[in-house]
This record gives sequence, structure tokens and C-alpha cells, in this order.
Amino acid sequence: MKNKKKSIIELPEKVETFEKLHNKKPVTRRDFLQTGLLGFAASVTLPSFYNVLANAGVAEAEELVCSSAGGSSLAPVVTISLAGGAGLSANFVPHDAGGQPLSSYNKLGLGATNAFAIDREFANQAPFAAGLSGILAGIRTTAAASTLANSVFIGVNVRTRDDSAQNKYNIDGMVAKAGREGSILPTLGRNRNDFSYITPANPLAISSFSNIEGAIGVAGSLSNLSKSQKSRLFKMVERLNTHQARKIASVSGGKELMQLLQCASISNTDLISTNDPGINPVLDAGVAAVWGINANSNTRSQDFVSASIVYNVAKGNSSTGNITLGGYDYHNGTRTSGDTKDTQAGEMIGKTLQTFAAMGQKGFIVVYTDGGVSAPISDVPGAPWTSDNGGAGCAYMIAYNPSGPPSATGFQLGHYTQGQSADEKFITGGSPEVAAAGIFANYMSFSGMLGSVESVIPRVFTAADLEKIIKIA
Repeated sequence: MKNKKKSIIELPEKVETFEKLHNKKPVTRRDFLQTGLLGFAASVTLPSFYNVLANAGVAEAEELVCSSAGGSSLAPVVTISLAGGAGLSANFVPHDAGGQPLSSYNKLGLGATNAFAIDREFANQAPFAAGLSGILAGIRTTAAASTLANSVFIGVNVRTRDDSAQNKYNIDGMVAKAGREGSILPTLGRNRNDFSYITPANPLAISSFSNIEGAIGVAGSLSNLSKSQKSRLFKMVERLNTHQARKIASVSGGKELMQLLQCASISNTDLISTNDPGINPVLDAGVAAVWGINANSNTRSQDFVSASIVYNVAKGNSSTGNITLGGYDYHNGTRTSGDTKDTQAGEMIGKTLQTFAAMGQKGFIVVYTDGGVSAPISDVPGAPWTSDNGGAGCAYMIAYNPSGPPSATGFQLGHYTQGQSADEKFITGGSPEVAAAGIFANYMSFSGMLGSVESVIPRVFTAADLEKIIKIA
């Protein structure tokens, strides 16, 4: 009896500790009880631990914290999506296959060809409808003439589905595969359009600047720690010795965990060691002036949110950014609401360009919409918008270089027929997905990486196709 009691008393000394497990992996509840890890294992699974230590609540940690800003030669890219089917082809004036004006624009709300003047802007003299283009008016209001002189504009003529998010316009996946990564943030903002060819990791939805702040601080139960406590925590993880690292790696999933800890600790220690890691646009006086924001501004306002997206993309904190503007299904029998919304879109384009200029940073802008609009046939400019018209679809791409304007061949990708619609026989004219790939190819050309297009989207374009598609260098 005495010996039995002694064995009971001595039982804890015979418990198989974490160190004594060697190559044995804890699997059962008893295993975890023995190693003293049950509480940890029961309350936090490995993905949740990723999120706590790496603060990757918006993406898998291994996709975010173990990488530095990659594809540094790739220019920042911001997409502006106009939800509802804006009349982009009634602002920019599409031309025929020979680069000449159409015989008439009386179905596009511009009237007879000789009834309106062409107003040219940007370094490549892109054509806009003088006095009728709200987009051009908005751009000129918010972007300096010197900025526009260092930019080129290409109208992308393509048929699209009306009022549909299924137009595969989104190039984020292609940009990510090409190698552009944010140093501390994922893609910012959601693009309502489907992805062209490649789907990237989930973006970070932005409704307030606090969404961006929250993405780079320590999340979960560690959020109550002070800044110095958080820093000590991550530095402690950095100091795990080789023996301890091997023991952690022996647990199922431990190898991935250890890899994460080694890079996440360094990354997050750097992030939390300063009051601001460089994500707030207000701290850049030039950028704040562009958007009219300050320390007292409403961080949920459209301007503050948009400024935050563009600023972080331009700095390389984020890979790509998306800004969606609603209310562009404006065929209500008037021209008033459409003109107002077009001007607002132009102001957003101009502010984005001017942000690149204020930061002395190259930048690439894509403007999409889902469909187009029609007006009653009239030779008088300014007829009201009355219906959808996806055949008159259009997108824009704009490239800015502070050192001087990029080279451009012409001002349009694809062209319009005399029937006043995008020519679907052209390589990119009949498919938003292929048109988006064409925009991506021009983005790569602008970034000096045209030769990498085939590795990102193999067999989409032939060499002969690219000769016709590339408009920006």
C-alpha cells in the first residue's frame, strides 16, 4: 500500500514532458494534457495564432508577414471603379481604326461630328468632348497642368455587360503574380468587378482609416498590451534558441509556425516601435493638401478613405488599391445627374494623379465601369441619357512619371466602328477580361517588365498581339 501511494505521488515526475516527446507528436487529449499545451491547443488553432502574432486578420499570415515589398520595379496601381455603367465614351472621344473621328456621334450623346469641338489633354493629346466632358473638367480641377503634362491617357474601347459586376476587369491578381507586394498591407479596397485570369489573396475592405491602422497592430487578446510589452513579446520570440525552435517544429504544423514567428516577430517589432509606421496620409502635407484633409477630418469620409488607399499604394505599403464610386447608372432622362457624377469621377482621377505627383512617385490608374449609356439619336450635343448601352463600353488607363511623360503610341486601345460601338473584332474589343489583360500588359510595359507578361498570363497574347496592344512604354 505504501509503495502504491509512493507511485501515485511520484506519477508527475514520470509525465512525458514537451522536451521528452522528441519525435512523438501530441495528437490525443491525453498527449496535450501531458505536455501542458491543452489550454493553448483548445483555445487557439494554428491559423488563429497566425492572426494574433502576425496581426494578419485580413489574410493568411504566411502570405503577408514573411515577405517584404516585392516587385519594386512595378509601378503603384490604383483602380477606380464607376459602378453602374458610366458614359466613358461620351467623355473621351473614341476614334475609328485609323485614328480618325467617326462620321457621327449622334447615338453617344455628342451629336454630329462637326457639332462639338475636340479638347485635347495629357502628353499624348488624348481627345475629349469640349464643354461636354465632366470627367475632363474634374481632372483639371484637381490635377495640376504640370502633372497632366507628365501623364499619358489611353481610352480602352471594349464591349461590356451592363450593370454587372461579372465584367472580368480586375487586374489585382495579375499584378500580384507579377511580383508587386505591399510591405505591410494587403490590397486595399474592394473592386466590385470579377478578376481577370488570376484571383489574388483577399483584399482589406476599407470604410475608415481605422481599418488600415487595425491591420498593422497586434490583434486579438494581445491588443491590451502596452506598446513596450508588445515589443518585448516579439523580441522574446526572436530569441528562441535553436533547440527550442526544433521542439516547436516537431509539433504538427510547427514548422510553419516557427517560420512565421521568426519573420513576424521582426516585422511587427519594427511596426510597433514607432507611433506611426507611415500609413497616415495626413502626415504628408502635400498629400493632405491634395485631398483637403487634416488631423481633425472624419476618417470615414470618402476623401480620407481614398487618400489613405492611394497614399499607402504609392508608398509601397500596399500592393494595389481599389476605389469604388456608386451612382453611375444615371440614364434617368436627363444629363444633369450624369454630368455631376462624371465630374466627381474626374476629380477622383485628378486627386489620385496629383497624389503621385506630390509624392514624386510613378503611378498607374485604371478606370472601369460596367456597361455604357445611350441617348436618343440627335445631331445636337448633350442629349439626355435614356438607356444602357454596353456596346459603347470604354475603360481608361493613365500612366504618370514625375521625371517626364511616358512614351505613348496613340490615345486608344482598340477602336469604334461607324456604328458607334466598340469593335469586337479587335483583340481586346469584345471581352472585358481580355481588355483587362491588355491593360495589364501596358502596365508591365510602363514598369519596364513587358517581357514578364507571358509568365504571368501564358498564352493569352501572341507576340504579334502585343505589338498591337502595347500603347504605353
